[in-house]
Amino acid sequence: MNPIYYTAILAAGMVAGTFAEETTVHENHSDVGRILENLNPEISVTIDGFYYNESSDGGLGELKEEMPGFGHAHEEEEHAHGQENGFNLREIELYLAGEVDGYFRAAAILAFSEEEAEVEVAEIETTSLPWGFTLKAGKFFSDFGVVNKQHPHQWSFTDQPLIYELTLGDHGINEVGMQAAWQPEAPFYLRVGAEALQGDNEAMFAYEGDGALPEHNGPRLGIGWLKIGPDLGHANTLHFGGSLGSGIHQEAHEETVGIFNYLDGNSTFAGLDAFYHHSAHGDRGQGDVTVQGEYFWRNKDLDLVSSDDPLAPIGEKLDSNQDGYYLQALYGFFPRWRGGLRWDQVGLTNDVQEPEGAKEQFGDSWRATAMVDFSPSKYSLLRLQASNGDYETATGPENVWEVYAQLVITLGSHTHSGEHACSGH
Repeated sequence: MNPIYYTAILAAGMVAGTFAEETTVHENHSDVGRILENLNPEISVTIDGFYYNESSDGGLGELKEEMPGFGHAHEEEEHAHGQENGFNLREIELYLAGEVDGYFRAAAILAFSEEEAEVEVAEIETTSLPWGFTLKAGKFFSDFGVVNKQHPHQWSFTDQPLIYELTLGDHGINEVGMQAAWQPEAPFYLRVGAEALQGDNEAMFAYEGDGALPEHNGPRLGIGWLKIGPDLGHANTLHFGGSLGSGIHQEAHEETVGIFNYLDGNSTFAGLDAFYHHSAHGDRGQGDVTVQGEYFWRNKDLDLVSSDDPLAPIGEKLDSNQDGYYLQALYGFFPRWRGGLRWDQVGLTNDVQEPEGAKEQFGDSWRATAMVDFSPSKYSLLRLQASNGDYETATGPENVWEVYAQLVITLGSHTHSGEHACSGH
C-alpha cells in the first residue's frame, strides 16, 4: 500500500481514538480528561472524492492549459491535466489547531492525494494585539477575495471558478510569508490586510531562479486587500472587497523542439468581490440565500532575458492582459438541501504582445453550472453537479459537458475558517 495512505489511515485512526477517549474521559472525569480539556486541540480528517466525466476531445485539463492567452509553459514541467474521467480522490485533509496560550493560535493542515503529501497550511496567528491588529506567519491561503481562502471541500461547487483556475492554478495563492491585518471596532464591518509572501505560485507568480533565468531574493509577492460592509442585523451579511497584488514571474516557452525562450518580469492582479448571505433561520438551512461574485484582472509584463535561439529579440517585452468573472447563487429549498447556479466568463480582455512584435487578440470562454447537494449533517455532503461551456482554442471554440457526483466526509468536531466541516449549510 502507498505510504501516503498509511499516514492518512493512521491520522483517521487517531481522530476516532481521540473521540472515543474523550467520551470515556468525560464520563469518568479522569485526570487524562482534564489534561485533554486544558489542551483542547481541534482535530479532524476530511475525505473529498468524486466521480467525474467530461466530453472534450483530448481532455479538458490539457485544453485549459493551452487556452490562448491563459496558457503557460515551463521547461521540463509535467502537468496532471486535471481530474480523470471516472473516480477521483481529490484529497484527504488532516487538520490540527488550537490556542497555544493567551497570545498565539496555531493551525496545521496536511493534504494527502494519490500522488503526494504536502503541508497545505502551517500558520501561527496572534490573538491579543491591541486596537484590532493581528499578525500571521507561516504557510497560509491569502485572504484576498472570497474563494481563495477556502479549501476545496468548502467550495460551494465541486470545482473552483474558471478565472481562479486559469490564472492561479489548482491551489490559488497558498504561500509562505507574513500577514498583517486590522479590524477595528466600528458600526460597520471593516478589515484591511497586507501580505508579504515568498512568491512561488504555479501559474501567476512562477519562479525558477536558476540557469537561464535570474535569481530574485524573497519575498517576491506582495498583496493588499480591503473588505467593507454595512451592519444589516443578525439575519443578513453583506460585504464588498478589493485586492491588488504584484510579484516576480518567470516563464520558459518552447518555441520549437528543444529551443526555449526565457522570460523574467512582473505579474500583477486586481480584483473586486461582493458577498451576500441571508439566514432565514429555517430548519437546517431551509430558506437561506447566498449570492457572490468576483471580477479578476491580471497582467504579465515580462522581458525576454535569454534564448536558445541566437536570433531571438533579447530585451523585448511580452505584455499579456486577461480578465474574467463569475456570479453564483445558492438557495436552501428544503431542510439539508441546496441548489446552486453559477456563470463563468473569462477572456473579455484577452490580448498578448509578443517579444517578436506580433500583437494577438483572442476570444472569450464561458461556462454555466448547476448543482444540488444534500447534507445529512454538517459532517457529510453529497453533491450532483453538471456544467456546459464553450472554451476558446487555437482552432475555435470547443463545447464541453462536465458531470460530477461528489462525496465529502469529515471525522472531527472542528470548523475552520468560520465554515462547517463540510461545505453544507
